[in-house]
Amino acid sequence: MSIVNSGVPASALAQMEAQTDAVPFGPTISVPWRPVWQLNKPATWTLTLSNSGGTVVRTLTGSTQGAAVRPAWDAYGEDGRRVISGTYAWKLTAQPRDAEGPALTVTGTTTVN
Repeated sequence: MSIVNSGVPASALAQMEAQTDAVPFGPTISVPWRPVWQLNKPATWTLTLSNSGGTVVRTLTGSTQGAAVRPAWDAYGEDGRRVISGTYAWKLTAQPRDAEGPALTVTGTTTVN
């Protein structure tokens, strides 16, 4: 058996859907913020969360199982302390695992109560 290249370029990485709603009264250690981004193919990803001053308070990384990005943030910063209440900007950057096409970047906000 051999594999023949079809000559058709692979699809660029794309977001198919997303669920990024904030956690009511949270997030907390027991009820973290669990956004989900459904992509069209597997990827490695980095999610950064920044405070209102633009300072990154937490960076999460991973690799998709299938094509869904499923991080969890408990509202704790890199220093191990809980962040203050407020609105936090998030930025998801995903690299296609097949190395075909550019990275995907999506942004938004979530709230910490």
